[in-house]
Amino acid sequence: MALTVGAFVFVLGLLVVAHELGHFLVAKLAGIGVEEFALGMGPRLWSFRLGETLYSLRALPLGGFCRLKGENPYEGRRSPSGSGADFYSASVGVRTAVVAAGPLMNFLLAVLLFTTFFLLFGLTSQVSPETVIGEVVPGGPAAEAGLLPGDRVLAVNGQAVHTWEELARQINAHPGEEIVLSLLRSGRRLEVRVVPRPERPGGPGFIGIAPQVTSTVRVKPLEAFWIALAHTGHLIGSLFWGMIQLLTGQIQGPLTGPIGIARMAGKAARFGLDSLLNLTAIISIQLGILNLFPLPALDGGRLVFLGLEAARGRPINPEKEGFIHFIGFALLMLFLLAITFQDLRRLNLF
Repeated sequence: MALTVGAFVFVLGLLVVAHELGHFLVAKLAGIGVEEFALGMGPRLWSFRLGETLYSLRALPLGGFCRLKGENPYEGRRSPSGSGADFYSASVGVRTAVVAAGPLMNFLLAVLLFTTFFLLFGLTSQVSPETVIGEVVPGGPAAEAGLLPGDRVLAVNGQAVHTWEELARQINAHPGEEIVLSLLRSGRRLEVRVVPRPERPGGPGFIGIAPQVTSTVRVKPLEAFWIALAHTGHLIGSLFWGMIQLLTGQIQGPLTGPIGIARMAGKAARFGLDSLLNLTAIISIQLGILNLFPLPALDGGRLVFLGLEAARGRPINPEKEGFIHFIGFALLMLFLLAITFQDLRRLNLF
C-alpha cells in the first residue's frame, strides 16, 4: 500500500508540476504576474512567498494550478499594474503561448523520461522468439486485462502460437475485436479476454506487450535524447488516435481516474524503475493530449477562445467566457467522479 501511495504521489506530482511549470515559465518570460503556484487542491498545508508569487502545497494530491494576475475573466481586463502585467493585457499570441506551454511541457517531460530510460536501461538488441511476455505496457489493454510479465501465450482464439511473430500476427489481425488468449502462468493454464487497439484508422491491433529481451545496447546521452524524441512523437500520434477511438466508442476499454492511476503506478513501481519511468512518460503524453482537446475548462478550450478573438479582431466577453469555462469545469468534475466510481467498482467495493 505504501509503495502504491508513494508511486502515485511521485507520478501525479511530477506530471502536475511539469504542466503548471510550463504556464509559469512562459508567463514569467512574458512579464505576466503569477499570483500563486500550487501543487494539489483544497486547503493550504504549507506555503511561502517569493517575490510576487505565493508557492503552496495543498491537502488533496489531485492536480494543481498556476494562478496568473487578472486571469479570472470576472475580474475584467485591466491595465498592467503592480509587479507583473495582467494576463488579459497581453497580446493574443503571448496568451496563446502561455496556455499552450502546459501541454507542451508534458510532452517535453515524456522526452526527458524516455531519455533517462534509454540511458539507464539501454536499447533492446535481441529479443526472444518465444511467446513469453517480457513486458506489459502500463495502462494498455494487456495491463487492463491482467496479463503479467512471464506469462506464456499458448494460443489466440484457440489457434496455437509457437513464436512471437505468430502471436503478434494474430493480435494485429483483430483491431477492435475481443480475442481470447490461452496462457500458462506458474504452471497453471488460464484464459484472458482482451481487445487490441489500432494505432491508426484501419491499422493493426496492439495490446501493449513486448517479448523477453536477451541483450541490450548502451547509448550516449545525445543519442538517447534523439531516440526518445522520435519515440515520443510516435506515441503522441498513436495515443491521440487511441483516445479519440475510446471517447467516440469505436473501441471498448475502461477509462481510468485517480484510483486507477494509483493502482497502475503501484504495479509499475513493483515491476521496477523502468516500468515506472515508462508509465509516467505515457501518462504525461496522455495528459498533454487531453488538455489540448477543444473543451471548456481545458487548455484546448481556452485556445479556441483565443483563436476566435484573433479571428474577430476583438476580445470575447470575459463574463460569457468565464461562465462557459465554469460549466465545463463542473462537467469535468462530474465526469471524474463517474470514472472514480467505476474504478471503485472494479475493486469490488460495491
